[in-house]
Amino acid sequence: MIAALLAFTATAAQGQLRVIHPESITPMPKVTVEEYEQIAMDIDQGEQIDERVGDLTVYDDLYSGYCSWYCGGSVKALTASSCLPPVGKFNYSAENAHDFSHESVWATKGKGIGESLTYTFEGRCPRITTVKILNGHVKSETAWRNNSRVKKLRMWYEGKPYAILELEDSRTMQSFEVGTLGYNDDTKPDWTLKFEILEVYPGSKYDDTVIAELYFDGIDVH
Repeated sequence: MIAALLAFTATAAQGQLRVIHPESITPMPKVTVEEYEQIAMDIDQGEQIDERVGDLTVYDDLYSGYCSWYCGGSVKALTASSCLPPVGKFNYSAENAHDFSHESVWATKGKGIGESLTYTFEGRCPRITTVKILNGHVKSETAWRNNSRVKKLRMWYEGKPYAILELEDSRTMQSFEVGTLGYNDDTKPDWTLKFEILEVYPGSKYDDTVIAELYFDGIDVH
């Protein structure tokens, strides 16, 4: 009876929150990072690039160094409620979800329902409008299918439930428009965004749920 009541309460709480779907979904590039860097050099030199290379938006975001919200914005701290223990030379710490590498990941031990990532920002930080997520172990199609991926994240703003981010089950970058969050005011205190796993897409080989990157875009930079 108590378990059923708790499940009902959790479902009711979710129902009161706005559900946000991806505004845009961008597939992972079919080229390696090394190939991408060569392509970028060729483009800079005015060469025409074969259209079969495809959309390089994800790599542009992660590796190009182009101007973005991060020219003025930054994350002060990032913590996880828990992490999968290191395996050999690989670790699965919270920092991997915000290191601008699609190959390193934050992973939970088991499916991770209720586990979370918490990002802390200074009051003066430019405001955030967009959350971008590389969902799963996106470094390869095999790794992505083997490990569990997030289906729903509950997003907390300043310690209060704010919205449900509903992710598609695809090896892509998914961008969510979340409204205008933060202050851009150096008289304001630090503030937080927390992302809590509510549901997952099960992996074919491992239970562990993986997020490769969760990062941001916004305003007030230029």
